[in-house]
Amino acid sequence: MDLPCPEWQDLAVKKWKSLSSAQKQAFTSSSEPSDIFSFCFSILNREDAEFLMRLSQRRPIHKDPTAARSYRQQGNACFKERRYTQAALLYSQGLCQADPGSEERALCYANRSATLLHLKHYQECLKDITRALSCGYPKNLHPKLLGRRAECLSRLEGGGGEAGTPCPSDTPGGLIHKGTTESQGLREKQGLVLLPSASPAVALQFDPSRGRHLVAVSGIAAGEAVLEEEAFACVLIPGTGAKVRLEKPNQETGTEDWHCHRCLSKVVAPVPCQGCCYARYCGEGCQEQAWEGYHKAECPLGGELLALGVLAQLALRVALVAGLEEVLGAREQMNGRATGLRAAVVGSAGRLSCSGGIPEEAGELKGMDPLGNVGEGSQGAGASKENGDSLQEKGLLEIDKTLQSNDAPVETGAPARADPQQGGLDPGRGVAAPLVLPGCDSAGRYLGSSYRSVHHLLPHSQRHSPALRFLCGVTIATLCQRLQEEGPLPDTWGGAKSFSQSEDKGAADESSALSREQQNSSQSDEDRGENSGSVGQSEKEEHREPSPELSMLGTAVLRHMLQLRCNAQAVTAVRDSGQSRSTVESSAQVRIATAIFPTLSLLNHSCSPNTSATFRANTVTVRASQPIGAGQELLHCYGPHRSRMPVCERRRLLEEQYFFLCQCAACYEEQGSGGKGQPAELDGVRCTRCGSPVQSVQGSQEQYCCSLGSCGLALSRLELSRKLLGIQEEIQKAVELIERDRPDRAVKGLRACEGRVKGFLSQTHPVQGEIADSLARAYAVMGQWEQAAAQLSRSVEVVRSQYGDDSVELGHQLFKLAQLHFNGRSVPQALSVIPEAQRILTLHCGPGFELVQELQEMELCLRGVLQSQRTP
Repeated sequence: MDLPCPEWQDLAVKKWKSLSSAQKQAFTSSSEPSDIFSFCFSILNREDAEFLMRLSQRRPIHKDPTAARSYRQQGNACFKERRYTQAALLYSQGLCQADPGSEERALCYANRSATLLHLKHYQECLKDITRALSCGYPKNLHPKLLGRRAECLSRLEGGGGEAGTPCPSDTPGGLIHKGTTESQGLREKQGLVLLPSASPAVALQFDPSRGRHLVAVSGIAAGEAVLEEEAFACVLIPGTGAKVRLEKPNQETGTEDWHCHRCLSKVVAPVPCQGCCYARYCGEGCQEQAWEGYHKAECPLGGELLALGVLAQLALRVALVAGLEEVLGAREQMNGRATGLRAAVVGSAGRLSCSGGIPEEAGELKGMDPLGNVGEGSQGAGASKENGDSLQEKGLLEIDKTLQSNDAPVETGAPARADPQQGGLDPGRGVAAPLVLPGCDSAGRYLGSSYRSVHHLLPHSQRHSPALRFLCGVTIATLCQRLQEEGPLPDTWGGAKSFSQSEDKGAADESSALSREQQNSSQSDEDRGENSGSVGQSEKEEHREPSPELSMLGTAVLRHMLQLRCNAQAVTAVRDSGQSRSTVESSAQVRIATAIFPTLSLLNHSCSPNTSATFRANTVTVRASQPIGAGQELLHCYGPHRSRMPVCERRRLLEEQYFFLCQCAACYEEQGSGGKGQPAELDGVRCTRCGSPVQSVQGSQEQYCCSLGSCGLALSRLELSRKLLGIQEEIQKAVELIERDRPDRAVKGLRACEGRVKGFLSQTHPVQGEIADSLARAYAVMGQWEQAAAQLSRSVEVVRSQYGDDSVELGHQLFKLAQLHFNGRSVPQALSVIPEAQRILTLHCGPGFELVQELQEMELCLRGVLQSQRTP
């Protein structure tokens, strides 16, 4: 959930309705985060915080010793049945609920160590034994633990055990590249900027048409890593990822149980937070760093943060990690640079958009506003930017309607126009290149994954709708109020010795003109009797100003929340979807977290990109998906890809949500070839009478007909949509039957779907691929490997037709096909598939990718089988 829960959005709508016309106009006319925060803080009342606290009760985060005991007992039952993975999960749940230092926690650690021994996680087993002993494990049971420790050490000495996933902070990073002399010379000659987390073959550049962007300063081969960056901050998305059903009804584990809440590493034996039952970590190191960096402030508000959504929590975390001194320094640097840049404005910068990051007053020009459609089933698309919740889902649209009815000014700005060839913006208007690029120090060196690089990403305040600005403002103001109530601000925000000196009086005294206008209009409303006070400020309640530190924190958090609507990155991982008990991978690209990567945010969008991104914990690696020549721009897809939707749909989505008209090379090409013509849903649809393609009736988007004029078939768009939806619903029912161990009935239903689409959809239509993929899974559950492989081969060809020969989607499908051949002992067939799957996945994900490693193991095993068959 990116935005706050629906109940909180409803509260924002009610608060908006309670404002006077003068207050609404005063709010709408300002877009500065400091003004928005001051205004929203001034209209809060105690009931708002109490309402948020009630919402948090639906998401309890306090420890419960009774629940801890129950989880441990369930784990014991699973352990007796030798269901060790499930037992380990239950013991971990018990640990999260147990009080620190309690005997219950010691028992959970000890019991989990037993499951880890059986699962061959010997290192983790040893750690749990040590933890149990330090928590007061009963002395009469010490011999049992000591014997287990001796067994672990013995097996480790023998070379047994599974390698654990190291915390990224404990492993060296950085890219190693060859042949940098040529690129170094070209960079010096052209005055380009080196990026610490990027290949030397890549540099940061600025021009008026594309703003800040990344270019190749020497040739880059397909598959070469060009960027590796650790997230400045990230937040796990609860409830996603692999699902494992526990003993009690509706009791499942999600992302929060499988990953470290700081570094996102997958964990089998998490260490719980000492204060709440929600946060857990891969070890004591991450636990301590999280507590000192941000969780000390977040811990008491865990339930509220879950109710307010991922973006609010991530925005708060960015500010807490940075601290007051860094925020002050970034503001001071930005304000100084903005003064110098105003003189460099060539055109009307206020009408242009960017997401890369110089001060908003200067209006950097580029279309960096992303849309995310992450993980489309088992053919997931890899990394993409965050896809925010639509404001139309709830009543927030009423705010904008109210503004229009009151003739209040709504600042939206004209959409930026993209460069037809490069994906940048129209060079006809813009700004001259600044002497020092934003995010760089005074010597012109890019600061990398630092707070100042994050701060320079634009919040797009003027382009966000007043509804979103008001929702974010009320959310952050209430969150800051709760922070203040729970105790002193964190150490990095509490002692602000430099506050009154390093920042000018305007920053320390940020009770804005907007807030004063609100107070004045509030007084006028009381005189006129217009303010009902039902949701707004009580007449008896005095106006309260936030402390200078709290005001600075709230302004920074609000700025980041607005930034994240455009610059948040969806972190994905290949995870078991939990949709099949077969030995065949039923994986999908799952969105597990939301993060901010300042260097990655510099990449411009293309609907046909030349890079792809993968994640290892909280680190992103970007690779060239095709050869990139010197001087070419590195381009990244934010979601709308040419293989998934037509140009008209892509442009609509990007322009509606992200303020620019995309004219990348793919859009330019499709536009020139009449790409606007046919709706995407007509691709692969055939006439049921003669088999000819179906097309739109000229002059109508709601009526379709056979392309063969003499046929005369006609149908409406609604009829077609209902027909396709009905088939997809039947496919979903079949998938659910597979889940309930009824694959035979699933096959029957899927065969019926095949009959319904015969002669209606082409063999390469995506629905045909869904049917074939589901049939493959059903046959695999039944152990009928040959039939499963035949069906998946059909699905592979559909994916190849839709996404292309080098697409990561094809790589994942080929991996599944290799698994089917391997399990069915079809050695020649498996060996024929593995090389192509390995090539594609290595191209996009690198040689260390887990599926690539598994393919190598499969190939080694199969070649061993062949060798043994040849040996007399």
